[in-house]
Amino acid sequence: MKRKIRPKVRIFKVETEIRKDSGQVIYRRPAESGFNIFWEPAMDVYEKDQELVIEAEVPGIPVEHLRIVQWGNRLEISGFKKEETKTKKLKFHRLEREMGFFRKDIVLPVPVQPEKTMAILENGVLTIRLRKADLNKEIEVKIQKPKEENGGR
Repeated sequence: MKRKIRPKVRIFKVETEIRKDSGQVIYRRPAESGFNIFWEPAMDVYEKDQELVIEAEVPGIPVEHLRIVQWGNRLEISGFKKEETKTKKLKFHRLEREMGFFRKDIVLPVPVQPEKTMAILENGVLTIRLRKADLNKEIEVKIQKPKEENGGR
């Protein structure tokens, strides 16, 4: 019988409680091990003059197993990392690399232009570049006629 070792389960539970207390949203997905946990890749989020950059460590995950969804001021990165056991008779002394599904939600600190978002996966690092929205740009708003004036249509 295959038994998964999860040395970080206690740490994850404590981090989950801390995040709940600080108001962060925590999503849980069922894992193959039977625990209701998921893993999150390490990330950096920083600003440049014209863009917001997000870098996520996702070593060993092919691009076809990654998904990026952007809506409003949120970005969701999710994916799947397969467990590859080379032989069935292994005796682990330490097992820390995460496997299975992951999902990470990021609240974007500045408004961005979703249609200008780009992502690249290189050397196990997923880099997402989001073009900042120009809030100082002047946009003319057209005034519509009331329905009564144009025949009720």
